Amino acid sequence: MTRFSRYSFLLGLGLTFGSCQSFVSDLNVDPNRPATVNAPNTIQGVMVADALVHEAEAARVSAVWTNQFTGADRQYLSIEQYNVTSGNFDDVWDLSYYAVVTQARLTAANAASTGAFRLQGVAQVLEAHAIGTLTALFGDVPYRQVGNRAEIPNPAFDPQAQVYEDLQKELSDAITNLGRPGTIPGPQDIYFSGNAGKWIAVANTLKARYYLQTKNYAAARTAAAAGISSSENDMAMPHQDASGAQNVYYQFLVNERPGYLSAEGSYAAQMLDPSLKGSAINRNSASTDEAARFNYYFTKAAAGTTDYGIREGEGFSGPDTAFPLVTYAENQLIIAEAAARANTAADNTAALTALNNYRTALQKQFPTGRYAPLTLAILPGTGTDNAKLLREVLTERYLLFIGQVGAFNDARRTNNALNIPLKRIGSPSLPQRFLYPQSEINTNPNVPSPLPGLFDKTPINR
Repeated sequence: MTRFSRYSFLLGLGLTFGSCQSFVSDLNVDPNRPATVNAPNTIQGVMVADALVHEAEAARVSAVWTNQFTGADRQYLSIEQYNVTSGNFDDVWDLSYYAVVTQARLTAANAASTGAFRLQGVAQVLEAHAIGTLTALFGDVPYRQVGNRAEIPNPAFDPQAQVYEDLQKELSDAITNLGRPGTIPGPQDIYFSGNAGKWIAVANTLKARYYLQTKNYAAARTAAAAGISSSENDMAMPHQDASGAQNVYYQFLVNERPGYLSAEGSYAAQMLDPSLKGSAINRNSASTDEAARFNYYFTKAAAGTTDYGIREGEGFSGPDTAFPLVTYAENQLIIAEAAARANTAADNTAALTALNNYRTALQKQFPTGRYAPLTLAILPGTGTDNAKLLREVLTERYLLFIGQVGAFNDARRTNNALNIPLKRIGSPSLPQRFLYPQSEINTNPNVPSPLPGLFDKTPINR
C-alpha cells in the first residue's frame, strides 16, 4: 500500500467543532509507534475522515450509476457512461485505509491501554463502518494485515465473505467495549456527545446492514431489533454554513464543480415527481404525497420532459444540512425487508409495521407531504401481497439512499430488482463494483489477478 497524502480532503472539510485544531497533525502519526497517539484527540479526525469516505466521491458515483443523478460534464460524463479507470478510485481507497482504518486502530489501541474502553468501542465502530463500505464496493479487500506497515507493507486481500465475518466480530467486540468502564470525550464526539448507548445502537444497525448485504436476513432482523430506535439517534455528519465546514454536496455542486452533476432523466426523480402521478413507477397516490421529498432533492423539469435538476444549495445539499450515515430509517427498512423475505402471514404483518414506522419518520421529515399508513390491500403494483410488499420496501430503500452508497449496494445485491435503467446502451448490467485503485495496483503485488472488471460481480453477489 502507498502512504496516503491527500489530507487536503480533511482540511477542505474544515470542521470547526471542538478539538479540530489538533486532529490533522495527529493523522500523520507514525503507524509503527502507536504510543504517540492520544486517543481523545485523534477520534474526531477518524470520525471526519469516515464521514468523508461516505459523503464524497463514492456517494456521487453510486448515485450516478443507480440513475439517481446524471453525470453532465468533464469526468462525470465518462462516469455516466461507465467509462472509468482504476485511477478513479484511488481517493476513496486511500482515504479509507490511511485516514480511517489505520488511525482507528491506533486510537483503539491507545484507548485500550489507558482503560478508555468505550472510546475503544467507538473507534472499532468507525473502522467497521469504513471497511464494510469498502468491501461492499470492491469485493475482496485487505483487512486482517492492515496497519502494520513495517512488517507487512503489502497486506493480503482477504476474501469478501471473511471480511464480513470479521466485521461482525469487530462490531460485537465494539458493543462489549461500549458497555465497559470508561468515557467517550463529549466535545470530540460530533455525533452523540459521548453517549455510549447511542453508539451501541449504531453498531447493531451496522451489524444488520452487513447481514443484509450477505443475505443473512434472519440475522439482519435480529440485529436491527437492537439498532437505532428513533431518528433523533441517527448517526448523521453535522455541517455548518461556514467556509470549509459545509455539506460536501454543497461544496461540490455550488463551490467546486458546478454543472458536473444534473438529474436529467433521473429514475428517482420520476418516482417522486408529483406531476407524474399515475404513471407506472410514480410514488404519488391517495396515501402518499411526495412533493416535499421531490423538492428536497430535485428541481422541476419542463412540461413533457424529464430534464430535472439537482437541488443545489438547499434541501439535501444545503450548506448546513447533515449527511445521513447510519439511521433509524435504514434500520426500519432492514427489519421490513428481512421480515418480508420470511414470507409468512405474521412476517408480512411485521414487515408492514416496520414499513409504516419508516413512513411515520418520513412524515416527520417532510411535514407538508403525506405518508399515511399502508395496508396490504392498498400496496401499489401487481402480484401477491408479499411480492408487492417486498417491492415497496426495496423502492423505499432506493429513495432513502438518494445521493448515497446504499442504493448501489442494494441494486447489485438484488440483481437490479427495481429495473433501474442502464446508462449505456449495450452494457450487460449495471456496474457491479468499483475497480481496484491504481495506487494499490502499482504497489501491492497481492492485488487479485486477473483484475476483475467493472461488470464482474463481487463474491457475495454471485
